[in-house]
Amino acid sequence: MGRQIGDYSLNHLKEYQPKLIHKPVDFQVFWEGQKKKISNIQPNVTVVWKDYVIPTMEVADLVFESWDGTPLKGWAIKPKGVERCPVILNIHGYTGSRGLPLDYLKWISMGIAVYAFDVRAQGSSPDYAKYNNGSRSLGWMLNGIHDPDNYYYTNVLKDLLFQLEWINSPQALFNPTKLGVVGSSQGGGLALAIAGLDRRIELVVSDYPFLANFERALEVSLAGPYMEFINYFKYTDPQYDTYETLMNTLGHIDCVHFCESINCPTLMSIGLEDSVTPPSTVFAAYNHLRTKSKEIEVYPQYAHEVNPFHEEKKLAFVRKYWS
Repeated sequence: MGRQIGDYSLNHLKEYQPKLIHKPVDFQVFWEGQKKKISNIQPNVTVVWKDYVIPTMEVADLVFESWDGTPLKGWAIKPKGVERCPVILNIHGYTGSRGLPLDYLKWISMGIAVYAFDVRAQGSSPDYAKYNNGSRSLGWMLNGIHDPDNYYYTNVLKDLLFQLEWINSPQALFNPTKLGVVGSSQGGGLALAIAGLDRRIELVVSDYPFLANFERALEVSLAGPYMEFINYFKYTDPQYDTYETLMNTLGHIDCVHFCESINCPTLMSIGLEDSVTPPSTVFAAYNHLRTKSKEIEVYPQYAHEVNPFHEEKKLAFVRKYWS
């Protein structure tokens, strides 16, 4: 079915379940420790309700001070007059942002509220973390790469855990009756990771997830953020002397390593012409999911891009499990 652009055939993809050779032996202990570090910190959240143009939506402009004081911009959006409803945490893609409230109208029309925050250092939000190495590559993939405890995406996942604690607290702006997480690319990978870390997540929608199966991604990816690592090796470590050190750090945040802990309904998608998040890396995550309630939609001629045909399938999937 369709063309194959630099990756396995679809039949091979359906069976591709790589061994987790770089999943750290201390993986569970590491993440329990990260959770403990933020467990006694209370977030400071500034809330400004907007007079929004669509009268059926209530919109709050948020500044969420994360565990290290980094102020993350966010939205809280809900159907007008509703205080208890299903809630989605939306996570944006690499170099993206929380977007505009209008972007979430489809969820509001289904009676679902949304929280959407900038990922630290992206959108309009800073990053207060200090990293011990520089980089000749644009982007954030190498920030703290030699230290799993203070790696950029370790900090991002701690932000998400911290946000979930607030979303489930009495201090939140509305009461979630169900809780799901949705994202594409970077957001798709983080959605899988956070669902593996927090059992309160009851549904996942992950489109062409990034941060997956790094071993394979560094071999076949031709564009996008994985290339930051290719340039790192080319210009900083041309004989790959630090490869295992990098893979140890990445092993702590590779979303494939969280998939074995996901038991909730999960929908994924991939285009077979995606050279940014190659199909094999996405199927690696899908095939490691523990949940039996999982689906993956394959689009032969789509690349790393928004797919309007898939949007309705996402709505149908959520309605199937949350109706």
